[in-house]
Amino acid sequence: MQTRIEVGILGATGMVGQHFIKFLQGHPWFDLRWLGASDRSAGKKYRDAALWHLAGATPESIADLTVDDSKPG
Repeated sequence: MQTRIEVGILGATGMVGQHFIKFLQGHPWFDLRWLGASDRSAGKKYRDAALWHLAGATPESIADLTVDDSKPG
């Protein structure tokens, strides 16, 4: 079995971030582990931080991930 690569998305609560989340769902090489967004969303669970605009519901695999602040540090 091949090792999966852990990846993150910066700007995860916006439309482009949501498309990246959708593209990475079930990907054979990548494992989505980190979500970054503005300080308004930081510290919240993804399901509480983002209004899902794409078809279907917020993916369960990321709904409980905590969103981190995207400021350099």
